Amino acid sequence: MTLFLIVVHTRLLLHTSPLWRDEVNSVYVATAPSLKEFLNSLVLDPFPILFVAVLRIWVGLGFGSSDFDLRVLGFLIGTALLGAIWVSCRMIDKERWAPLWPLALFAFSPATLFEGDSLRAYGLGLIWIVMSFGLVWRLTFRPWRLGTAIAAAIVGLLAVQSLYLNSLILFATCFAGILVSLRRRQWWPAVVILSVGLIAALSLLPYAWIMRSAYEHLALQSEPRTISGEIPSLISSQLFSRSSVMLVCILVFSCGLITVSVPRLRQSLFASIKGGGDPLLFAVIVVLVGAIMTFGFLLGSGLHSSRYRRPLMAATSLSIHVAYTTRRKNIGLTLANLIGSGLTAAAFVPGSYHLSELRRTNCDLAAGVVAKSAGQDDLVIVTRFTHAPTFQRYYHGMAPWTSVPAVGDHLQHRGYLARAEMMNPDAIQDILLRIESKLKARHKVFLVGRFRLSELHQLPPVAIAPQSGRAWRPDDYLNLWHSQIVNLLSQHAVRVAKIALNGTEQVDAREKEEVFVFSGWKD
Repeated sequence: MTLFLIVVHTRLLLHTSPLWRDEVNSVYVATAPSLKEFLNSLVLDPFPILFVAVLRIWVGLGFGSSDFDLRVLGFLIGTALLGAIWVSCRMIDKERWAPLWPLALFAFSPATLFEGDSLRAYGLGLIWIVMSFGLVWRLTFRPWRLGTAIAAAIVGLLAVQSLYLNSLILFATCFAGILVSLRRRQWWPAVVILSVGLIAALSLLPYAWIMRSAYEHLALQSEPRTISGEIPSLISSQLFSRSSVMLVCILVFSCGLITVSVPRLRQSLFASIKGGGDPLLFAVIVVLVGAIMTFGFLLGSGLHSSRYRRPLMAATSLSIHVAYTTRRKNIGLTLANLIGSGLTAAAFVPGSYHLSELRRTNCDLAAGVVAKSAGQDDLVIVTRFTHAPTFQRYYHGMAPWTSVPAVGDHLQHRGYLARAEMMNPDAIQDILLRIESKLKARHKVFLVGRFRLSELHQLPPVAIAPQSGRAWRPDDYLNLWHSQIVNLLSQHAVRVAKIALNGTEQVDAREKEEVFVFSGWKD
């Protein structure tokens, strides 16, 4: 499993793709020219300071001159996560420490691979939360050592300084360690574990003003979800088909059904659970408390991307490993564990291998084509302002360009930047007038985005967005503005052509662009 994952991480590096908008955002924050600009940018960046500090050091060492140099950092973090899994599992149990389930259920997941190697904080944060699990385990079940306590405090600090959501999983892990220590009447380990959690929590106090400022921005990224819709995303990603996820669920259900149906296996299972004792209790508490806190926060905030559940999935897979190590030596259960983890990993192989050659954006190709084709009197329009940061990074043409809507800058892409335009019923009127002016002057208009020009859209009515609450829906307004532009061009442009992009790789649908050029005017 580990060798295959190293191959996949290597393929991800060798099939270097340009940075997509989230990664462009990270590079901008990390290379901000002043401390004030750096701190202000953190409000729109959903991470604490650690990763961008590491990225800033990486660029400062001279490794930021190309996309490949930047991707090397992602590769190092992604492969280091594999090492963290092995080390943490060795801390849990030296005799049976092969991390079958953490690798199969967590590391093999396409979502973990995609986020772990990206220029975002997820990979770095996952390393520290995995290590925190193992260190808190050692504080709970091994003879107390000062070195272990110091390491746990440092790693816990690094975990919450990488990802805010790591604080929820670290709380669950520390809570489990404290309860089990108290149950075992080991007071000193409980105090040490409590101190580890408090140090991590206190380190987040400087971010209080950032969190307050960012809260209102969540309304522009939230989307109502239910628990039934959240659970599959623990091991899936919107990038990939859910067939692999369904297969994993069927395999897990089948293994459980066989285990409770066959009398000998059922007796062995119950005996192992009874003999699991405190280690199994630790694992159950981590999963239950971590799930309640993670799902509670995400459902309350409206955030739903699978990346936000990666810390919980890491802790869950490690907890399954703990349950495995508590089982008595039984050839039947050992064989079932090997087969189950192997089949689970195999279910993820197609998606993981596909990911290793997936282009995360083709916006660089679109920018290059437009730069060659557009003259200085033409107009270029990027139809979604959230894609503008990527376009700006790779566009070096003479023609002026704008996004829809025309926000203040294109260094970050959060929905909050377009809130003023959402409250304006004529938000893109200036862009429509510029299009009309260019076409009447016999110049060209280039659209960068995805379109269906064969359809004439009837403009739907839309209410002005409220200034607070959870009614913000940026996509509704982006679709409205898209319809207005396409209708204008469909009715009045004389000629339209699609410009082919010179790329054969599959592209992530989240930032897959097309380029159309319009010319001429008819009334």
